[in-house]
Amino acid sequence: MKTNRYFQTFSLASLALLSLLVVSCASKDVAGSVYMEYFVSPSGSDTNDGTHDAPFQTISHAAQVAMPGETITVREGVYREWISPARGGESEDTRITYRAALGEDVRILGSEPATGWVQQTDGLWKLSLQKSFFGDFNPFNTLTRHPLPVDDGGDGWGWMKYGRWTHLGDVFIDGEGLTEKQTLEEVQSEPLTWHSTTDNATTSIWANFNGADPNQSSVEVNARQHVFFPEESGLGYITFKGFVVMNVANHWAPPVVYQPAAIGCNGGHHWIIEDNIVMYAKAAAISIGIPTGEADIQASGHHIVRNNVLMRCGQGGTTGQWWNSHSQIYGNHIEDINYRKEFGGWETAGIKHHSGDSLVIKNNFIRNIHTIDPSLGAAHGIWNDWRNTNWRVSNNIVLGSEAHSILVEANWKGPSLYENNIFVGGTIATYSSRGDAWVHNLFINTAERWNNQTHSGRPQIGNNRWMNNIFIGGGHDPDIVADSMVYDRNVFLDDAMPHPDETNAVISQTPTQVGIEETHELVRLVITVDESILNAGYPTVNSETLDLPFSFDATVTHDFLGKERQGENEIGPFSNLQPGQNEFVVYEYPPLYKKALSLIGEQR
Repeated sequence: MKTNRYFQTFSLASLALLSLLVVSCASKDVAGSVYMEYFVSPSGSDTNDGTHDAPFQTISHAAQVAMPGETITVREGVYREWISPARGGESEDTRITYRAALGEDVRILGSEPATGWVQQTDGLWKLSLQKSFFGDFNPFNTLTRHPLPVDDGGDGWGWMKYGRWTHLGDVFIDGEGLTEKQTLEEVQSEPLTWHSTTDNATTSIWANFNGADPNQSSVEVNARQHVFFPEESGLGYITFKGFVVMNVANHWAPPVVYQPAAIGCNGGHHWIIEDNIVMYAKAAAISIGIPTGEADIQASGHHIVRNNVLMRCGQGGTTGQWWNSHSQIYGNHIEDINYRKEFGGWETAGIKHHSGDSLVIKNNFIRNIHTIDPSLGAAHGIWNDWRNTNWRVSNNIVLGSEAHSILVEANWKGPSLYENNIFVGGTIATYSSRGDAWVHNLFINTAERWNNQTHSGRPQIGNNRWMNNIFIGGGHDPDIVADSMVYDRNVFLDDAMPHPDETNAVISQTPTQVGIEETHELVRLVITVDESILNAGYPTVNSETLDLPFSFDATVTHDFLGKERQGENEIGPFSNLQPGQNEFVVYEYPPLYKKALSLIGEQR
């Protein structure tokens, strides 16, 4: 049977006949149109019809066939391909959906098996790969830098500050990524490292597998720049759901030029990227930013990026500029960004976006963002950078960022709201931004840092609001230079420092016991509260008290746990603080995270 696409309403007899023809591969919408569901399986063939019993073999082939309203269901197995959708959907009701079959393990890899290693010395192995192994793209002969020049102080490296010698190549053994080294001598002495050379015909890779025999293990090298990224820019209404994406050789993704990633919309609109695992993207895991070609910037954005696990990626979890507006990024687990510290710069962050209007960033768990040296590059949990407006950053947890837990930089087009977040360690930083409202947050050993930048016409800090927050250790910088600031009813514990301009600061001299406890299943916050701070009166913060021109109602109606606020003693992210010890389960590890750990041989 040739592929059937749109079927308009037929007679009952015709529909009965059609149901026999399309077997289990058609579904009907409320208007009566019938859409195909295509199936893909490693045991299939691209000469098949894509039915349940005669599936395609590659997702790429299905991506060329599927039309608006149709679904591609991918069966369990390993797929090694770059999927470039030929088209998108036309509306919410006619999305093109790519989904892993329910309950099945579907892996799409940017890598290829690497066999035939020859031992050189004790612990050192060599593999020689012919030019044909990689085709037109050899990541072991391609620098990590973005291929297009970027005006970055005249050196064109796109804010990449260290590791400029590194390549897009990667070597993996049993799910563990090795670290590139500049010299063969370093590889000989350092376990889980590699070094390569390339001539006109051969790529030679030397690797130290920490005592393991690569010929008795699963060893892979990456070979593709993307896993799911359309070559045509501007496609809309696409859903990508439930996949494991690993080992992708994508470039550094700075602003100003197109922003590649393992999964990317390429200037599209109304995408849903959900329930995926992305690991070992060389740079960014997911991009909703600048496209490769023409795409309507007014129609772009409106994306949903939710409930993904983004781990061990070199640059960040999500990134985007201009084409990212009106998007929602929520429920994601982002961990161990740049954990190998191979390369980095000013784009390294769990979540970083530029020039976006009305982004919602909520309920994300961000842990362990790394840098070789904070003076040489970023390592921020959330980075709101450059001419963003009307962001709502809510109910996020940020732990273990080696620079700023959150940085707000160069935003003056309109206000943004930061509510009910929990920041542990690092710093909270404002660089040349105005109109930021910080309310009902908990800062644990998180000090303020500020900087009035002088380049690119950036303004001085001012017109910010700090209300109903709890600081345990750290606190405000008393020397901040800013205008029109409002500090009201913030709580300062364990020697945390209020700003001198705050007349309603609540300060307790009672030592506070606070801790983050992790089990195999969850993250718990334990905090002791002095009764005296609960009686100071903390009314709920609303749009009227903030007095900033938000495009949405900025009233903080609920707390971190989703409990409705009652309007009295509303301090920090929890509305039900009690005298003495309080315990809150602030995060439960999702099954997808446990699956991600199993892929790299770890348990939780």
